[in-house]
This record gives sequence, C-alpha cells and structure tokens, in this order.
Amino acid sequence: MGLKFRTLGTGSRLLLCLHGFLGEGSDWTEFADVFLTHAPEWQVALIDLPGHCEEDMAWICPSVNEFAQSLQKLVQDGGWGTAAVAGYSLGGRLGLHAALSFPATFPAFVGISTTAGIEDVAERARRSDSDSALAVRLRSNVNFAEFLREWWHQPVFTSPSRDDDQVAEFVASRQRRDPLRMAACLESWSAGRLPSQWSALCAYPGRALLLSGDADAKFASAAVRMQSAFQCAEHHSVASAGHQLLVEKSREVAPAVAKFLIVVD
Repeated sequence: MGLKFRTLGTGSRLLLCLHGFLGEGSDWTEFADVFLTHAPEWQVALIDLPGHCEEDMAWICPSVNEFAQSLQKLVQDGGWGTAAVAGYSLGGRLGLHAALSFPATFPAFVGISTTAGIEDVAERARRSDSDSALAVRLRSNVNFAEFLREWWHQPVFTSPSRDDDQVAEFVASRQRRDPLRMAACLESWSAGRLPSQWSALCAYPGRALLLSGDADAKFASAAVRMQSAFQCAEHHSVASAGHQLLVEKSREVAPAVAKFLIVVD
C-alpha cells in the first residue's frame, strides 16, 4: 500500500506527521513551517491517512499493522534508514503502533493529544459500539455538513483557545471527504478496536514526547501516564489549549518538538 504525502524542508533527517480523523496532511503545514525554522536539518513528510484524500475507487481501509508496515516501507524505500514519527489524536495512536512495531526504524515518537488505547473491556465495547453507530449513520445518506458541525461541537474539543467561528472553515475543508470511507476508517481504527498498547510502552527503546492541552483533562492525564510508562519520555503541557493543538497552538507545539528532536540520535 503506497501512501500519499508531500515533504517540506531540505534537511537530512525525516519527521513523519500523521493527522487525525477527518483531517489531511496539510493540517500540519503551519506546524511544519515553524518547526523547520527551528530545525532546518530536518525534512517533514505530511502524510494523508488512507481513505482521507485518495481517489482510488478500489480503496480498502488497511489494518493498523498494514499501515505501520507502509510507514516503515516509506522510510526504508526512501533511503532514510530511520525517522521520527509524530501523530495527532488518531494519527498518534497509529504512529505509536508503528514506533512500537519498528523501533529500529522509528527511534523517536511524538504523540499530540493522544493515548495508548483503551484497556477496560467494557469501555472498549462501548467505544466500538459508538463508532459503529457513527459509521452506520455515515453510510445512510447523512447530511455530511451537519455531521461535521456536530463533530466539531463534541465536548472533547471544548477549549479556551477555540473560536466557534472556525466551524465554517472546518466544515468546508472536511466536506471533501467521502462519508463511506470515513465510515470504514471509524470501524477499522476505532479506539475500541485498536489494540491497547499500555503494556508495550515500557519495552520501547526510543524516546517519546507527549503533548497535551491543559484544558484537555482526559488526554493530559493519558499523556502523564504514558510519560511514566515509557523508558525515556517527556510531557509538555500547552497552556490555554484543548484537544485540537494543531489548530489552536501549532506555533507553540512546533518549537517544543524541535527542541525534543535535537537530541535524538
């Protein structure tokens, strides 16, 4: 499975960036512009998650293992040898799986507003059922613009830095998505179906950086716990920010990531 991406920068080291559900690689553009001013020795690959931007009518949502293998192949085929992998929300969960699966290829992981998964069996079942219900709705001739507005207004995205006037921009940029493909992604990559990685964090030999908004209580708590579970990890809390750090605080997130990666071998 080939991946669609574009690279920014001219450096000799590679950072892969994975967006969240409904997003696209360009969600990282502002981050990349600021990051490269602090870390010009790097290139940044802005990856479109499968199903989010392709026009291949034969598309099938890959498993989390297949996606990890595709990331590893991208790095090896490009002659990079190794790369850092950063992911926001869903992209963080996918990137974490890749880092844990191929630690020699991915010696550094950056998780933004993300988690290592759901451990509790009952909670996993509830999340799986919830995402399946959303998938059914997406397949039933849903008013996609209305779906996107409801998605934007979910409590998890509440933030002191978010302007509700941004909802129109969000809907316009996401309305290009195919609801049927989004349904497939929801089912395949639901947090209720992806494996919990909590017990595997302690075996990761690389370095990790976890970033969370101070108003995003659930994911801030997960970041603190992940920091403790990794062998070598840092946690950076972003002030006056919620879950959508790439939207709200890219210019603060980018220097923190650059500082972290400077010391990655």
